[in-house]
Amino acid sequence: MKRGRNNPNQLQIDFLASFRRMLVSLGGPEKLTVNESLFMRMTDQWENTQVMPADLLFQKSPVEAVVFRLQKTDPDRLRFPQEMIAGEIRGEQGLTGFSAKFREQGWVILPAELSAMYKNLFLNILTASVGLEHMYPSRSALLVEAERLALAAMLPEEEIRKFFGLRLSRFPDSFRSEVVNYYNIPFDYVLKRANHVGLVSEQVIEESRNNSQPTRATLLRRPSSSRAA
Repeated sequence: MKRGRNNPNQLQIDFLASFRRMLVSLGGPEKLTVNESLFMRMTDQWENTQVMPADLLFQKSPVEAVVFRLQKTDPDRLRFPQEMIAGEIRGEQGLTGFSAKFREQGWVILPAELSAMYKNLFLNILTASVGLEHMYPSRSALLVEAERLALAAMLPEEEIRKFFGLRLSRFPDSFRSEVVNYYNIPFDYVLKRANHVGLVSEQVIEESRNNSQPTRATLLRRPSSSRAA
Protein backbone atom coordinates (compact mmCIF):
# COMPACT_ATOMS: atom_id res chain seq x y z
CA MET A 1 0.00 0.00 0.00
CA LYS A 2 1.33 3.35 -0.98
CA ARG A 3 1.95 5.76 1.90
CA GLY A 4 0.21 9.10 1.73
CA ARG A 5 2.35 12.16 1.32
CA ASN A 6 2.94 14.21 4.46
CA ASN A 7 1.53 17.70 4.44
CA PRO A 8 4.08 20.00 6.11
CA ASN A 9 1.48 22.68 6.68
CA GLN A 10 -0.85 20.25 8.45
CA LEU A 11 2.00 19.00 10.61
CA GLN A 12 2.75 22.59 11.59
CA ILE A 13 -0.92 23.22 12.48
CA ASP A 14 -1.12 20.05 14.58
CA PHE A 15 2.16 20.89 16.31
CA LEU A 16 1.04 24.40 17.21
CA ALA A 17 -2.37 23.20 18.43
CA SER A 18 -0.74 20.95 21.02
CA PHE A 19 1.23 23.89 22.43
CA ARG A 20 -1.41 26.62 22.17
CA ARG A 21 -4.25 26.74 24.70
CA MET A 22 -6.67 29.45 25.70
CA LEU A 23 -7.19 29.42 29.47
CA VAL A 24 -9.60 32.20 30.49
CA SER A 25 -11.57 34.48 28.19
CA LEU A 26 -13.18 37.47 29.89
CA GLY A 27 -16.74 38.46 29.00
CA GLY A 28 -19.57 36.33 27.66
CA PRO A 29 -19.25 33.29 25.38
CA GLU A 30 -19.69 35.51 22.33
CA LYS A 31 -16.35 37.18 23.15
CA LEU A 32 -14.39 33.92 23.06
CA THR A 33 -14.15 33.92 19.26
CA VAL A 34 -12.63 37.41 19.20
CA ASN A 35 -10.11 36.58 21.91
CA GLU A 36 -9.15 33.25 20.35
CA SER A 37 -8.73 34.83 16.91
CA LEU A 38 -6.35 37.45 18.27
CA PHE A 39 -4.38 34.82 20.18
CA MET A 40 -4.04 32.69 17.04
CA ARG A 41 -2.83 35.66 14.99
CA MET A 42 -0.33 36.76 17.63
CA THR A 43 1.13 33.30 18.18
CA ASP A 44 1.30 32.62 14.44
CA GLN A 45 3.25 35.86 14.02
CA TRP A 46 5.50 34.98 16.94
CA GLU A 47 6.09 31.46 15.58
CA ASN A 48 6.96 32.71 12.12
CA THR A 49 8.96 35.83 12.88
CA GLN A 50 9.68 35.92 16.66
CA VAL A 51 8.23 39.45 16.52
CA MET A 52 5.21 40.71 18.42
CA PRO A 53 2.64 43.09 16.88
CA ALA A 54 3.87 46.67 16.87
CA ASP A 55 0.76 47.84 18.74
CA LEU A 56 1.27 45.49 21.70
CA LEU A 57 2.22 47.67 24.66
CA PHE A 58 4.22 45.45 26.97
CA GLN A 59 3.79 45.43 30.73
CA LYS A 60 6.80 43.35 31.72
CA SER A 61 7.49 44.95 35.08
CA PRO A 62 3.83 44.97 36.23
CA VAL A 63 3.30 41.29 35.47
CA GLU A 64 6.52 40.33 37.25
CA ALA A 65 5.32 42.24 40.32
CA VAL A 66 1.95 40.46 40.12
CA VAL A 67 3.60 37.04 39.89
CA PHE A 68 5.77 37.87 42.91
CA ARG A 69 2.77 38.97 44.99
CA LEU A 70 0.67 35.95 44.00
CA GLN A 71 3.47 33.53 44.84
CA LYS A 72 3.80 35.11 48.28
CA THR A 73 0.07 34.67 48.82
CA ASP A 74 -0.16 31.03 47.69
CA PRO A 75 3.31 29.54 47.08
CA ASP A 76 2.23 25.88 47.20
CA ARG A 77 -0.25 25.76 44.33
CA LEU A 78 1.09 28.20 41.75
CA ARG A 79 3.20 27.01 38.83
CA PHE A 80 4.18 29.72 36.40
CA PRO A 81 5.86 29.01 33.04
CA GLN A 82 9.40 30.08 32.29
CA GLU A 83 8.26 33.30 30.62
CA MET A 84 5.23 35.54 31.01
CA ILE A 85 4.13 37.70 28.09
CA ALA A 86 1.70 40.35 29.26
CA GLY A 87 0.51 43.44 27.50
CA GLU A 88 -2.34 45.43 26.08
CA ILE A 89 -3.63 45.95 22.56
CA ARG A 90 -5.24 49.17 21.37
CA GLY A 91 -8.07 49.30 18.86
CA GLU A 92 -8.84 45.56 18.66
CA GLN A 93 -12.62 45.52 18.18
CA GLY A 94 -14.38 43.18 20.64
CA LEU A 95 -11.29 42.22 22.65
CA THR A 96 -12.17 41.72 26.32
CA GLY A 97 -8.96 40.12 27.58
CA PHE A 98 -7.68 36.58 28.02
CA SER A 99 -5.01 34.35 29.48
CA ALA A 100 -3.38 31.53 27.52
CA LYS A 101 -0.41 29.18 27.28
CA PHE A 102 1.88 28.95 24.26
CA ARG A 103 4.80 26.54 24.41
CA GLU A 104 6.61 27.46 27.66
CA GLN A 105 5.06 30.92 27.81
CA GLY A 106 2.13 32.30 29.75
CA TRP A 107 0.17 35.01 27.93
CA VAL A 108 -2.03 37.75 29.41
CA ILE A 109 -3.56 40.17 26.90
CA LEU A 110 -5.92 43.06 27.73
CA PRO A 111 -7.55 45.87 25.73
CA ALA A 112 -5.75 49.16 26.24
CA GLU A 113 -9.09 50.97 26.47
CA LEU A 114 -9.82 49.54 29.94
CA SER A 115 -9.68 51.95 32.87
CA ALA A 116 -6.58 51.63 35.05
CA MET A 117 -8.71 50.15 37.86
CA TYR A 118 -10.04 47.27 35.77
CA LYS A 119 -6.76 46.80 33.93
CA ASN A 120 -4.91 46.16 37.19
CA LEU A 121 -7.66 43.88 38.53
CA PHE A 122 -7.88 41.77 35.37
CA LEU A 123 -4.09 41.59 35.07
CA ASN A 124 -4.02 39.99 38.54
CA ILE A 125 -6.90 37.60 37.83
CA LEU A 126 -5.60 36.45 34.44
CA THR A 127 -2.04 36.05 35.73
CA ALA A 128 -3.35 33.93 38.61
CA SER A 129 -5.18 31.73 36.10
CA VAL A 130 -1.88 30.97 34.34
CA GLY A 131 -0.33 29.80 37.61
CA LEU A 132 -3.35 27.69 38.60
CA GLU A 133 -4.25 26.10 35.25
CA HIS A 134 -2.48 22.82 36.05
CA MET A 135 -5.03 22.21 38.84
CA TYR A 136 -8.28 23.16 37.08
CA PRO A 137 -9.19 21.49 33.76
CA SER A 138 -12.58 23.23 33.97
CA ARG A 139 -12.12 26.77 32.66
CA SER A 140 -15.08 28.12 34.65
CA ALA A 141 -13.63 26.67 37.86
CA LEU A 142 -10.23 28.10 36.92
CA LEU A 143 -11.66 31.60 36.58
CA VAL A 144 -13.46 31.37 39.94
CA GLU A 145 -10.32 30.24 41.75
CA ALA A 146 -8.06 32.72 39.94
CA GLU A 147 -10.39 35.53 40.96
CA ARG A 148 -10.37 34.32 44.57
CA LEU A 149 -6.58 34.14 44.68
CA ALA A 150 -6.10 37.52 42.98
CA LEU A 151 -8.44 39.23 45.42
CA ALA A 152 -6.69 37.58 48.37
CA ALA A 153 -3.38 38.99 47.15
CA MET A 154 -4.75 42.47 46.45
CA LEU A 155 -7.02 42.80 49.51
CA PRO A 156 -5.31 41.54 52.68
CA GLU A 157 -7.74 39.86 55.07
CA GLU A 158 -6.70 42.01 58.01
CA GLU A 159 -7.61 45.21 56.16
CA ILE A 160 -10.90 43.81 54.86
CA ARG A 161 -11.90 42.83 58.39
CA LYS A 162 -11.29 46.39 59.54
CA PHE A 163 -13.38 47.85 56.76
CA PHE A 164 -16.26 45.43 57.23
CA GLY A 165 -15.86 44.92 60.95
CA LEU A 166 -19.22 46.56 61.65
CA ARG A 167 -21.00 43.69 59.88
CA LEU A 168 -22.62 46.07 57.44
CA SER A 169 -25.50 44.82 55.35
CA ARG A 170 -26.08 48.00 53.33
CA PHE A 171 -23.51 50.30 51.83
CA PRO A 172 -24.05 54.06 51.40
CA ASP A 173 -22.45 55.78 48.46
CA SER A 174 -19.94 57.45 50.79
CA PHE A 175 -18.76 54.06 52.02
CA ARG A 176 -18.52 52.65 48.49
CA SER A 177 -16.54 55.65 47.30
CA GLU A 178 -14.14 55.48 50.25
CA VAL A 179 -13.46 51.78 49.75
CA VAL A 180 -12.98 52.10 45.97
CA ASN A 181 -10.62 55.04 46.37
CA TYR A 182 -8.59 53.23 49.02
CA TYR A 183 -8.11 49.98 47.10
CA ASN A 184 -8.54 51.22 43.51
CA ILE A 185 -10.69 48.13 42.91
CA PRO A 186 -14.38 48.08 41.85
CA PHE A 187 -16.67 47.82 44.87
CA ASP A 188 -18.34 44.61 43.67
CA TYR A 189 -14.99 42.85 43.79
CA VAL A 190 -14.22 44.21 47.25
CA LEU A 191 -17.55 42.74 48.37
CA LYS A 192 -16.57 39.40 46.84
CA ARG A 193 -13.40 39.42 48.91
CA ALA A 194 -15.40 40.25 52.05
CA ASN A 195 -17.65 37.30 51.20
CA HIS A 196 -14.64 35.00 50.78
CA VAL A 197 -13.54 35.69 54.37
CA GLY A 198 -17.08 35.35 55.76
CA LEU A 199 -17.87 39.01 56.42
CA VAL A 200 -20.62 39.47 53.83
CA SER A 201 -23.28 36.98 52.77
CA GLU A 202 -24.31 36.14 49.22
CA GLN A 203 -27.69 37.70 49.98
CA VAL A 204 -26.06 40.99 50.98
CA ILE A 205 -24.05 41.00 47.76
CA GLU A 206 -27.17 40.45 45.68
CA GLU A 207 -29.05 43.20 47.53
CA SER A 208 -26.10 45.53 47.04
CA ARG A 209 -26.23 44.96 43.26
CA ASN A 210 -29.94 45.76 43.20
CA ASN A 211 -29.83 48.76 45.50
CA SER A 212 -26.84 51.08 45.60
CA GLN A 213 -28.66 53.95 47.30
CA PRO A 214 -27.46 55.00 50.77
CA THR A 215 -29.77 53.92 53.58
CA ARG A 216 -28.02 55.24 56.66
CA ALA A 217 -24.90 57.06 57.70
CA THR A 218 -21.98 54.77 58.40
CA LEU A 219 -18.87 55.35 60.43
CA LEU A 220 -16.02 54.10 58.28
CA ARG A 221 -13.01 52.72 60.08
CA ARG A 222 -10.11 53.25 57.71
CA PRO A 223 -7.40 50.60 58.07
CA SER A 224 -3.81 51.63 58.19
CA SER A 225 -1.61 50.02 55.59
CA SER A 226 2.01 50.05 54.55
CA ARG A 227 1.41 48.12 51.32
CA ALA A 228 2.51 49.54 48.00
CA ALA A 229 -0.15 51.21 45.90
